[in-house]
Amino acid sequence: MPGGWPLMQHTHRVAVNVVTFLIVSVFLAYLGATNLVFTGDRGATLHAQFTDASGLLPRNDVTMQGVPVGAVGEVELNEEGVVDVEILLDADVEVPEGSVAEIVRRSPIGELTMELSPGSGEPLPNGATIEVEDTLPPPDVSRTLETLADLLHAVPAENLDTVVSELSQALDGRGADLARLTEAGVDLPERLLEIETELRALIETGPELTGVLAENADVLADDVTQTAELADLLRDERYDIISLNRNGADFATTAGRLLARDKANLSCLVSDFAAVNAEIAAHRQDLADTLDKNHYFFGAVEQAVRVGLDEGTWFRVQLLPHQEPAGASYAPHRDPPLVYPARGCSSPFGTGVGPDRGTVMTVPDSGVAGR
Repeated sequence: MPGGWPLMQHTHRVAVNVVTFLIVSVFLAYLGATNLVFTGDRGATLHAQFTDASGLLPRNDVTMQGVPVGAVGEVELNEEGVVDVEILLDADVEVPEGSVAEIVRRSPIGELTMELSPGSGEPLPNGATIEVEDTLPPPDVSRTLETLADLLHAVPAENLDTVVSELSQALDGRGADLARLTEAGVDLPERLLEIETELRALIETGPELTGVLAENADVLADDVTQTAELADLLRDERYDIISLNRNGADFATTAGRLLARDKANLSCLVSDFAAVNAEIAAHRQDLADTLDKNHYFFGAVEQAVRVGLDEGTWFRVQLLPHQEPAGASYAPHRDPPLVYPARGCSSPFGTGVGPDRGTVMTVPDSGVAGR
């Protein structure tokens, strides 16, 4: 029939729309049933107590180190005025004892989530409670905005305009640097997670450190004062310090050359001094006796010195008269003894000066012959 074709086309279109609507409805019902009603196997159920849980709702995510591990259950206010939050963990998820629960935002304007920072103890049993001492409430956005507003109102408008103008000039043409800074900021949380243990230890030991600093505040103040005086001294003597550095470099160069050239002789000299010191140490009692009795000699000399009438110092000498007969001389005449020969220098650094080449006597029991 000529008028029946448009009617059949319209009926077919309605049927397609109805079928599509039914398919979409069934799919959405399936998603809702699987995610909200038939959630499958659940893990342990824990409780966390907060002084404030504003904005936290059931089915908000529960994460551990940024990874979803469950969802928020019921949020209730108990008789003590503390918010009790039910934590529904996924299967095979364990929360160690000593963990900290914190309500955070995914982003500055995002929804709230509960972040669990794992402790180091045994896994918490089913039904355990994280006490209020180990929880952190969510950030108060309104208070933060109020504080920021007060800060901005406290800044004079003309000064704020100057800051904005200078900031725009400073950032002009720095797009590449800002991009690199943004990329580095993205990696910052991962880097902080890598050193989380060290940061926790620093936070735990921080109060002890500040306590030590407070106990020694007077000493630190004195040290700061002396440091300032030292800085003033260095500033006043800076030209002399520069000169000293230059001359010190020349001295170091000359000393280095001397050591490099005569290191063998210096080594022998140190060795000889060591032998002399050892010999003195072996006869230290004789040396002590000598030093103890030397005042007899110097005392007699002091007594022989007199002050004359001219206020000058005179040394009294007893002159012996001529004696007869005269003393006999040695026969035959004996020359002074010759010195022992000096051996050559030989050290781990090489050979130094050679042996004495003059006419010398033979060292007893040394095996070195004189020439």
